[in-house]
Amino acid sequence: MTGSPAGGFSGCQCGAPHCRGKITRDDLRISALQEAQVYFPPFKTRAVQPGTESACALTAAIDSLSTLEPPPRTLADCYDAILFDATGVLISENEALPGAADILARLNVSGQPYYIVTNISSGSDETIFARLRDAGLPIPTVDRIVSAGGVARHRVLEELAGGRLVSYVGSAHAAHDIFGKHPNLHCADTAETFDTLVVLDDEGFNFKRAADHILSTFQRRLVETGEMPRMIAANADIIYPSKNGSLVFGPNIIGPMLQAGLAPFGAPPISVEFMGKPGRAIFEECIARAGTDRLLMIGDQVDTDIKGAKAAGLDALLVTTGLNNCGELRQDEIGSADYVAKNLDQIFDGSLFPHL
Repeated sequence: MTGSPAGGFSGCQCGAPHCRGKITRDDLRISALQEAQVYFPPFKTRAVQPGTESACALTAAIDSLSTLEPPPRTLADCYDAILFDATGVLISENEALPGAADILARLNVSGQPYYIVTNISSGSDETIFARLRDAGLPIPTVDRIVSAGGVARHRVLEELAGGRLVSYVGSAHAAHDIFGKHPNLHCADTAETFDTLVVLDDEGFNFKRAADHILSTFQRRLVETGEMPRMIAANADIIYPSKNGSLVFGPNIIGPMLQAGLAPFGAPPISVEFMGKPGRAIFEECIARAGTDRLLMIGDQVDTDIKGAKAAGLDALLVTTGLNNCGELRQDEIGSADYVAKNLDQIFDGSLFPHL
């Protein structure tokens, strides 16, 4: 097929007797598609019997277009599901951020799957679901919640089943809500010794007292056995945004604190298994639930949301709300993301669509 000077077609050149030298409906359909800038896949002419339905090589190529999905027009269209961080992206403490409810409502109407991927570990997925619903987010079902505590639950139950002593950083309510009650599961601010420390949340207990007690326990184990407890980090946040643009230390600040406090005793690096972001486990759970890895992670923290998603092979969008309202990020940090947006509306308005 050859193009005419005006950009149209001079007629089918496939050589089939019934369309030789004529402008067919196939020619017109292809011309319309190309003018609409729709990708037309290349095809190879094959030997055919004249007079058969497949005599025109164009027909087979045109038929293949009927199975193609409409071309994407927004960034959201490019992905099978969207992953949203909670704190700093959808909520601030217990209040929905402006526009967050509208974005989820739009996805509910369109039917595009989405998941709330959060390091919040103050309770079970059901508890977090109720908290986000109370904040005004129209999340339809609890299976849309992928929490760090929920992902860590299986690993902690393995530790307990293996007879190991497990202590937790967080409230007793949170631990029992996520893991249930177990004779080998104790709060870290009272346990005399433990084999595994699970980092949950900083809500509902005295974090400073717990940190002091944990430091002494690690140091005692190091002196007595030459080894230290290992850590499972459900909530891996070191900082997170609070109201009015202020910053708050997250529960996983306990890791750097312990490492610094134990340095004078020649302590080796503490073994930490990350179940929440930026660890792979929470992103693998998202892939399993969505049934695809064509996912877009939207977050406000580079170290947890963005770098964690990229390490798991997912695309990532950094939204400059939440944590990023507190100060400008370095350019190399911004460069870690595939996209940068000022608000969530940009995943729908076409401004971030990758024009190829």
